[in-house]
Amino acid sequence: MKWSELRKKAEQRGWYIVRNGSKHDVYAHPEKNYQIAIERHDANEVKTGIYYKLKKQIGF
Repeated sequence: MKWSELRKKAEQRGWYIVRNGSKHDVYAHPEKNYQIAIERHDANEVKTGIYYKLKKQIGF
């Protein structure tokens, strides 16, 4: 999965951007107590370990 696809899935599930970093965007969810960082390298593939961690946190 590419970073752009992961970003779209997060936004569809209610995550919204809080701030921009130099290489990452930080997202928050109104019902969660934590934030997630999604890289801005949209065309690159997400590495397997990061993908499964974010998949669990995002909830898909």
